[in-house]
Amino acid sequence: AMADVAGVTVLEDPSTNRDPSDEEVREYAEFLGIDPDNESYLLWIAREGVCAPLPSPWKACTQNDGDDVFYFNFETGESLWDHPPDDKYRSLVQKHRRKDGQGSPTRSAA
Repeated sequence: AMADVAGVTVLEDPSTNRDPSDEEVREYAEFLGIDPDNESYLLWIAREGVCAPLPSPWKACTQNDGDDVFYFNFETGESLWDHPPDDKYRSLVQKHRRKDGQGSPTRSAA
């Protein structure tokens, strides 16, 4: 169910219980700074991030029927354009990225 508050529509959390398309995973990977072609071993992080549920009390909202989704914390009144878990996934990328800058050793001819 969607709720309207002064021109703001609260959306159902769109990220839970779904299987993201490869396109979505690639886009989110690029957003996180992953090179999907050379760092395919990091794509699991993007796949997990695309499906990450919003932590409570965050809700996804749009304003005045716009397409731009922002995230609102109903406890603190804070709002963000970025999905709140994004920072967590960015740091996972840093942690798991191979130090030598090489992609995965088994190169597939994709």
